[in-house]
Amino acid sequence: MPRFIAAIVLLLSVLTAHSVELVFGPKVTQSESNATIAWRTDVACGTRVSYGTSVEKLDQKVEGAVTADHLVTLENLTQGTTYFYKVGSARQQLGGGSFTLGNPSNPAAVVTPKAEAPKSMLQKLVDALAPEAPKTKPTPSPSTAVRAPPARVTWGYWESLQDHYNRHGPDFQSQSPEDYAAQAWHFLQRARTGQLQMKWDDADATLRVYDPKTRAFAAYNRNGTTKTYFRPNSPSYWERQPGKPIQPAQLPFK
Repeated sequence: MPRFIAAIVLLLSVLTAHSVELVFGPKVTQSESNATIAWRTDVACGTRVSYGTSVEKLDQKVEGAVTADHLVTLENLTQGTTYFYKVGSARQQLGGGSFTLGNPSNPAAVVTPKAEAPKSMLQKLVDALAPEAPKTKPTPSPSTAVRAPPARVTWGYWESLQDHYNRHGPDFQSQSPEDYAAQAWHFLQRARTGQLQMKWDDADATLRVYDPKTRAFAAYNRNGTTKTYFRPNSPSYWERQPGKPIQPAQLPFK
């Protein structure tokens, strides 16, 4: 019996690891001899950065707390040296990149002057973690003319709605959790008319929907209720999502 329980715990750990998704970053902020890497995941998980001076040999690592907002500082780095890195947890790599310490033209890095006060540095990191909201609200599609059902009906796990709204509502200028849930529901209605790209994943019975024009992404349960709705930071996020492309007529719900 103990072996059976241990196997179940291991299986749950593996499934949990595969459910983690990167929703912001990674973003690098530099000082004279250090580099801080920040990223955000859709759920709390372990924190790890593997790095080195060769993309084939990331032989150094720094770990942090279990959280959804990850922040790791690489210390005692060498000016003018290019470093390669991968971010994620002990079980899963989520993204990566490179930066050259002291090179302000490096797009992967934001250089901070040596004399800058620690408080200003901290504020910049906080600002870096805040998702950038679009300057103008997207033009409503014809499907939004229909009023969405209440959030308690359209949102799959009611207890998670407030947290999703807090983290992703600014992506869509949502005015409240109810408004955010309604926007996710309208996004699904657009997909059902064939306006958006869709993938169905039999492994976890999830429908994934993506709009390449606005970079909006959502995931839905088998019954059509919403799992999440946000704008991924990575341009290759949709291509990396599991599932097979489907058409509206193939949807598992009506």
